[in-house]
Amino acid sequence: MSQDETTTTEETEAVEPDESTTEELPNDHPLVKTLAKQRAEMKELKKHYSQASKELDEYRQSQLTEQERLVSQAEETTRKEVRVEFAGKLVEAELKSALKNRNVAGDAILSFNKESFIDVDGDVDSEAIAAWVEAHSTHTEAPKPDLGQGARGVTSSQASIRTRDELTKMNPEEILKARTDGRLDGLMGKI
Repeated sequence: MSQDETTTTEETEAVEPDESTTEELPNDHPLVKTLAKQRAEMKELKKHYSQASKELDEYRQSQLTEQERLVSQAEETTRKEVRVEFAGKLVEAELKSALKNRNVAGDAILSFNKESFIDVDGDVDSEAIAAWVEAHSTHTEAPKPDLGQGARGVTSSQASIRTRDELTKMNPEEILKARTDGRLDGLMGKI
């Protein structure tokens, strides 16, 4: 390997800067100027690329037969319709995930229009959904987990009736009240 090849290889290898050593450079620094110039060139190249790509697509379309053109158009239309159809489901999923641990204010959900969050190509605007949720909902506290311990409900202080012998000691009104309170659920096989 010659000296020129070694120097070229070393110069072209990119070195990733360590986050701890990166520092803000002034706008008149040569590296900042070079980066700005390269970004402008890249933007111009992207513009030329998209224009050339569009021209190539137009040329390809002009070379197709009428039948091929119709088939291509039908495929594109179908693809677009399917995207738009499933975009509604994606909007619902985005809304559900954005509403997690939040309460919708009043009747705001009635004004939610799924189609307004879908563009003509069937893409979903997640940021707009998040903004809508932020504007029309409030945070809720996370529910406390039920560990299955301790007294619950209004009649939790009353014991469940577990045997028929306990029923013989009760009058019909007490039995009916115990049933409506759920104290007979175990005996009736509901739990």
